[in-house]
Order: sequence, then C-alpha cells, then structure tokens
Amino acid sequence: MFAAAFILVAAAVTVAFSNDDTFQGAVVKKPFDPAIHGKAAKTTSTQILYHNGPVAHPVSVYYIYYGAVNSSVQTIMNNFLVDLNGQPPYQVNTSYYDTVPQPFPGPVLAGYNFSPPVSSTSTGVWDNSVYRDAYSQGNQLGTSSVQKIVANALAHGVPGPNGVYVVITSPDVKISGFCNSFCAYHNTSTTILSGSHIRYALVPDPTQRCSGCNGGIAMYGDTTTPNGDMGADTMTDDLMHELSETVTDPDINAWYTQGGAENGDLCNYVYAGTGTKLLSDSNASGTYHYNFTNNGNRYLIQLIWKNSGIGYCSGGY
Repeated sequence: MFAAAFILVAAAVTVAFSNDDTFQGAVVKKPFDPAIHGKAAKTTSTQILYHNGPVAHPVSVYYIYYGAVNSSVQTIMNNFLVDLNGQPPYQVNTSYYDTVPQPFPGPVLAGYNFSPPVSSTSTGVWDNSVYRDAYSQGNQLGTSSVQKIVANALAHGVPGPNGVYVVITSPDVKISGFCNSFCAYHNTSTTILSGSHIRYALVPDPTQRCSGCNGGIAMYGDTTTPNGDMGADTMTDDLMHELSETVTDPDINAWYTQGGAENGDLCNYVYAGTGTKLLSDSNASGTYHYNFTNNGNRYLIQLIWKNSGIGYCSGGY
C-alpha cells in the first residue's frame, strides 16, 4: 500500500507542563521538529522495557466531542476506529502484554454502528459510545479542565468498563501549550471517578493553525489530506499515537524506554517501513499521502514500535 522513503524517528517524551495540573504526568505527542525528527533511531537506546504495570485489555473507546465539533469531523473520527478495528496497524500493540497477551482485534468504538448512525447533535447524554459536551468548561482549557470534561461525561453515566475516553475539541477551543508544546496526549487518573483508574486522551482539532502536527504537510509538503479535512486527518494520526500508548502503557508504569519514550514516540512521523508502503494521490485541493485503507477510506497514520526482538517501527503488515 505505501511507496517512498522510510524515516525512523526517536523522540523523547515530555511528561509535564509547568503550572498546569491537567498535564502533570501526561505523555505527549510532540509537534514535528526537523532538528529532532527525521533521524534514524539508535536501537540500543530505544528498547522498550516492561515496568510491571498493567496493559489495557479489552479496549473500548469512548469519544467526548467537546465544543462545536463539525458533524463531518465526527464521521471521519468515528469511521477511523471502525476501520482500525481488527486491522494490522493496531495489531502491533498486541506485542505488549502483562500477565496475559494483548487481545486482538481492537480497538472498539463501543456501540457504534452505521444503522442507525450516531447522532451529531445530541448533547449532555451518552449516544452509544459518544458524548457531546457543549463547552461545560468554556472555550479556554487549562489547569484541570480536561479531567473535568471527562468527569462531567461520566457523571451522566459510565458507558462501560475498561474504557479509554478520548476528548476531541473543536477548533475554537484554546488549550494551553497546544501546537507549540504538544499535538495530543494521554494520561490516567484515580480521582475522576472514585475507585476507578480512568484512562483518557486529549486530541484537539488543529484545523489550519497547527500544520506541524500533520505528518503529510510536515514531512512531505502535502497540500491537502486523505479526507480533505486537515483537522480530522491530523487527529486520526494523533489518535493512532495516543491510543497505542494508552493500551500498552495505560497508567504510565508498563512499557517504555529508559528515557520514558512509549511505542508511539519511537515512530512519531514515521509512515513507511517493512511491509508498509506510502502512497500518494491528488484531488481538486491538491496532493496527499496515505498508508492505510479500509472500507474505502484512506488515512495517513504513523507506524508503531513493535516489541519483537530489538524492536522496529511497524504498520503490522
């Protein structure tokens, strides 16, 4: 499926943002930096080690759409998890385990189906696996806002056990550090819901403000994206990164390198490798690259570090 050059990236993880307890302990995806990215990883320094923490299995993903998230964006994000379920790019995560192997297939956008489709308008209630929050914490997020967004959704019902809660914000929501310090992140909390470990991720919509988080633009100079929506197409790549790290290191005490890098960090902005080809195409808006196709949909998503031997970036093929 893909054609072109293979670039292996080893990126150190930034785990905290000063003076903002939302981000304390969070593990982030960094924006593209040509001074850091695009260099071959040194395998001896990127071996992912097990630190005795749990991995997440089984995996049910729940979206929390925050703000005015466009219905077309919701469709792309919903379809992406449906398309990823049971497919080779996600299968790389099954090479990580605790007392038992990771299950496969996965992940699941729990309860999502095409008939009837998930509504794009309901707010304040769980709609299958989707919750829509109409700016309960305003349009400027900081301190503990993201945890409060998750807590607010769970106050309206806990849809299922072993969930990963992904907060997807609309472009008008301003978030401290976004685009400059991080593209997305994942974290864990024991205070959001009493007696539970809640694993969550923040995946903001960058629209045109943050092309450094879009691999096609940053790496290849693309002028459009596979689905014609730079924000949504960037978020599918960000979600691949954060979901893979969340299931293999949900409480940030399981699988990571001596330097703290997780399996998404070691392949950040890597889109082609062994068995995985990079393809390009064009439409009325310009040219784009993609490397994963399912159900007629195309995506550009990063490879994930496979825990096999000394390890390598893999798209699962």
